[in-house]
Amino acid sequence: MNTALQEKQPLIQVSGLTVRYPTRGRIMTAVEDVNLTVREGEFITVLGPSGCGKTTVMNVIAGLVPPTEGSVLIDGEPVAGPSPDRAVVFQDYALMPWRTVEDNVRFGFEMQRSRASDTASKVAGAIEMVGLRGFEKSYPRELSGGMQQRVGLARAIVAEPRILLMDEPLGAVDALTREVMREEIERLFLATGKTVVFITHSIEEAILLGDRIVVFKSRPGAVLEIVETKMERPRSERGAQGDRRYIELRDHLWDVLQQEANEAVKLR
Repeated sequence: MNTALQEKQPLIQVSGLTVRYPTRGRIMTAVEDVNLTVREGEFITVLGPSGCGKTTVMNVIAGLVPPTEGSVLIDGEPVAGPSPDRAVVFQDYALMPWRTVEDNVRFGFEMQRSRASDTASKVAGAIEMVGLRGFEKSYPRELSGGMQQRVGLARAIVAEPRILLMDEPLGAVDALTREVMREEIERLFLATGKTVVFITHSIEEAILLGDRIVVFKSRPGAVLEIVETKMERPRSERGAQGDRRYIELRDHLWDVLQQEANEAVKLR
């Protein structure tokens, strides 16, 4: 992590977070004693096996799920519910099929009940930023998967939240589109300076995007390890293939996750 980020006070502080759900007549512990800090302007990637509680932690930060124990603070204040300072980008696009690109993006303002006089220009600016100029009047069914995800990104950034919470936003697109979108997300991060928490199953994606990588273990979910990437930006997959630091991180994370998978099998 660079020195400027290290000197900043935490924007997001997760302390002793435990979340339990009632399910099938018993109580399931989704995550237990999760501790994590995220500084303003930092890009955190969260990596781990399916069902390890990554999305649960993100939903608590978003204010969509209450903690059972522990706390989540934003700027020192407890999260009490959703807020305009946080926006969520989902894996499944979550677009309204009866709305055009323009209207789907505008929904970001409607959720805040915003009546700003410059709403139209901000919507246009967000559409321009994600490369969809000329598609303002198109409907989701007329767009590719990658383009639909760009609409989701535009909707998230249009109201200028401080924090972007991204739950495997590239999981539903093909490999080539995924690489293009990954570079687009990094470009938006560098252009806007947003604080980002990004969930992924891809080790390569976690390395290429993150300032730090938070590795989760399962049963119950908890932070297993936090790794600093220490790589210059911008980063490209092709350019990273011969980078010693990239190779070290990739091999280390594979070993950590493989060991965790083996331990999980033993517990079955």
